Amino acid sequence: MVTTFTKIIAFFALMIIAVASKAVASPEYDRVYQLESVSWLKSSDNLDDIFAEFLDQEYAKYFELHSRFLVKKIAPINEILGKSAVPYSTLIEKPEVLKKIAQKFLVESLIRTKVYKESETYRFVLEWVYAPRGTVLSTYEFRFVDPGKEAGLRNSELPAAIQNALDLLIGKLPFRGQVTGIEGQMITVNIGKNQNVKPHEILVIETLQGVKIHPKLNTIEEWKWVPVGRAQVEQVEDSISFAKILDTEEGKSIIRFQKVKDVLPAPPEPKKSADGGDEKDLPRLGWFSGGLGLGIYSREAGSSTARYGGSGISETMDLDGLLWFNSRFLAQASAHAALISYSPTDLVANTDVNTSFSGTFTQLRLAMGYSLFPANTIFDTIGWVHFGYKNSNYALSPDSTYLTGGSSFESLFIGIGGELPFRNLITIQMNLDLGLINTAICRSPAYGDPSSASDLMFQLAGVYHLKDQWNLRVGIKLNSQTMDFSTGESITQKVLSVGPSLLYYF
Repeated sequence: MVTTFTKIIAFFALMIIAVASKAVASPEYDRVYQLESVSWLKSSDNLDDIFAEFLDQEYAKYFELHSRFLVKKIAPINEILGKSAVPYSTLIEKPEVLKKIAQKFLVESLIRTKVYKESETYRFVLEWVYAPRGTVLSTYEFRFVDPGKEAGLRNSELPAAIQNALDLLIGKLPFRGQVTGIEGQMITVNIGKNQNVKPHEILVIETLQGVKIHPKLNTIEEWKWVPVGRAQVEQVEDSISFAKILDTEEGKSIIRFQKVKDVLPAPPEPKKSADGGDEKDLPRLGWFSGGLGLGIYSREAGSSTARYGGSGISETMDLDGLLWFNSRFLAQASAHAALISYSPTDLVANTDVNTSFSGTFTQLRLAMGYSLFPANTIFDTIGWVHFGYKNSNYALSPDSTYLTGGSSFESLFIGIGGELPFRNLITIQMNLDLGLINTAICRSPAYGDPSSASDLMFQLAGVYHLKDQWNLRVGIKLNSQTMDFSTGESITQKVLSVGPSLLYYF
């Protein structure tokens, strides 16, 4: 009989195992999918193998210059498969056949090529197959017009098309390279000049935690990745690069066989000061911006028996900023103001009203955020979650006939935001606030106290680097607030603004 004490011991043992497995990334999948060696099967086509020798030569030529992969020779197996009673095109589709090839020649990847004659064109299908399991990792397809006997294959566009197809096939693989060695804060990776790696570029290191394989197609539907860290390239050779570790995720370390998931552009070189020393690189304390814009104010108020709605032009002004406390925590503040106009329409009678109103909209927003990725420079991709307080006020001339008047909203909100480098000089910024706890006051019309309220803000902008720390930002912002009353009435107000602003990093 199991005692209570035994159950307690077993529970704590399971907890320790769970915590340990979470803290230390298993290198199993990283070791399984090294993809260090490659070869290719004789092409399968419906034209008596007229492309087989040509493709063999083109593949050999290609991989002579792409030293990320170790090329294995498997020519004898092609002859053996060709003598089988089972059609060659059928054999090379069988995972058990590919597994035996992998075991005999110690090759991980096989390129499987199929060529089909269709009218006046040839359709080439290239597949990158993980040989030990027969799983298709990537596929690329292209068409080629028959050049005729006089021109021949060598003088056609086919050689260039094949080289391009192999580039794109490899580009569809789930990672760019892998860590081959580590010593202290330096790592080596198996990609270099031949893969267009350049000094000072940033290597994004991730570990493979699992794969999801389609049960019938035997293709990988999903690669499960976990970020590990980043390293900056210091020295590049033809097929290898040496990089210095910049940072790692909490509780993780870079080890052999982990993958280079992406290669990011190098940040600008440090500028020289007047005395010839290095000037401090563009800082990452934060930024502030200010700008003017135009927009639309819209309003809808009333009940099913009396309801008015409409819109008008607004002129807006924005001031906002962001401050980093460290690589994870940040603070935000913004002030938004608008001169609004409103021309109502009787929504029940569906008739225009020959009158208009003017007023103002003001908003103060304060927030604290936590970055999902460590931020070290203004060139980093950053995504964060935030929590904050917002106060919004609408001042509009009161009129009981057309249901106009002032109102205010207060909310505690949660949201997400981010900054994503899009090109060398362009960054995309985004912020989304969703009111979590909302209160509202309606000063006019006299509907009483609102029974519920909602608050939403969405902002999207593109930032273009002008010079040094100065940037031009063009963005769109939507503020939407609604209050509902127990007697059936509701008031919805929105301010949509678009405009440029100057942004300064400090």
